[in-house]
Amino acid sequence: MNSTASPWRAFRSRFLIALGVSFLLVVGGTVIGNQVVDDRLNEIPRAPELELMAEGPAEAANYLIVGSDSRQFVENAVQEEAFGSAEEQGGQRSDTIMVLHVDPAAKSGLLVSFPRDLVVDIPGQGSDRINAAYNNNRDGEQKLIDTLKSNFGLEISHYVEVDFKAFVGLVDAIGKIPVYFPSPARDDYSGLNIPGAGCIPLDGNQALQYVRSRSLEFYDAETGEWQDASPRADLDRITRQQNFIRRLAGAASVKAGSNPLKALDIADAVIPKLKVDRQLSKQDIFRLVKTFRKVNPESDDALEMLTLPVKDAGDGVRVAAKQPDADQVIARLNTFGSQPTEEEIKSLPSQVRVRVLNGGEVSGAAATAMSQLQKFTFVSAGVGNTAPVEVTQIRYTSGNEQKAKLLSKYLGGIGVLIADATIADADVVVVLGADFQGVAAPGKKPAGTSSTKSAGGTATTKPHKGAEPPTPAC
Repeated sequence: MNSTASPWRAFRSRFLIALGVSFLLVVGGTVIGNQVVDDRLNEIPRAPELELMAEGPAEAANYLIVGSDSRQFVENAVQEEAFGSAEEQGGQRSDTIMVLHVDPAAKSGLLVSFPRDLVVDIPGQGSDRINAAYNNNRDGEQKLIDTLKSNFGLEISHYVEVDFKAFVGLVDAIGKIPVYFPSPARDDYSGLNIPGAGCIPLDGNQALQYVRSRSLEFYDAETGEWQDASPRADLDRITRQQNFIRRLAGAASVKAGSNPLKALDIADAVIPKLKVDRQLSKQDIFRLVKTFRKVNPESDDALEMLTLPVKDAGDGVRVAAKQPDADQVIARLNTFGSQPTEEEIKSLPSQVRVRVLNGGEVSGAAATAMSQLQKFTFVSAGVGNTAPVEVTQIRYTSGNEQKAKLLSKYLGGIGVLIADATIADADVVVVLGADFQGVAAPGKKPAGTSSTKSAGGTATTKPHKGAEPPTPAC
């Protein structure tokens, strides 16, 4: 058997699918011949010659994934109303910036999002937001690569660029993707309008409105008012993008793996709309396959997704890298051929997606608790109500027990930890019980907490034993 037989056998379960609005690359599959694969890859437009790092030990590599917000895809009145026309929004900007770290030796993947409002020093331009390195520059691809290197010492091995049209086409080729909404939702800027709660199937245009949403609002049935679900704007949008990546990757794998014609439809909808570096080869695709083929919509086990830790840059709009947390994440992107240390993988509040459900008697407690948690940079996955409980519960999805334990520290140490595979689009779901007193920094008692511990005063872990799930799995 020739040398390509083994990787091709793996490749048959997935075929390259580029996935985007700037935020991702996933891999699906089909049973087709090598020539067909080569033909499809040859259709991908190539970027100008770029100065890139050679791949690291054991073929580990960093892929810079850039999403262009070009409006050239707009073809009808609905799209123009939601996204603007090419005439109104001329040129293109980097709507999203991600670095994908693929490390076959470590058998893991890491995807890190860089907020577009991150203040950096752009070579030859001075201090500005990181997306200004790319925006409307003739050499924007190289300028962004150089900016990541000069500010963070981050080496880039490959470059992938996708646009809105590629994303819409991909979603529509796969089929509608269900996303969980805890209540009706809207964003007057992106055009998103979700009239009901639950797992809502989104088509390509709706999905684009969702992942681009920076001003998302949820309807509070108790108050009859719309609540801000994006107090951190771009940072909350990044979290929604990462959540959608998981769901889209899972759906692509199922559809493409079971239907060769569907796999070709997916590839044809996206591949011609990509731009990649001249060195990207079929073997690089094989390595991406091994990274993405086990993506779980509810878990980080196969592909961990983080946002570079940041803090307010002082003007309430721009952000700066938060140290030493940002350096710990960058160190993982620059680690080739070995597992990260325990210190490198510790949980940070800004990496925890939390949904809060009110199981107590105080009206509005879930919204209040969420607002308090967001001040500590926890990421909102919505609020709601559920059946009354005496003891606060902290439910978590597979691989997220440490995040649940971290959250417990901000609840005064209370909360029974429960593994729950039914959770949709969140890492942790908090069900507020009668013992809940509020949110405070670790080691400090929330306002109103008495010195006597409640029955749930110490966080403990137990298996999920058939308790009513707080949310349906999509």
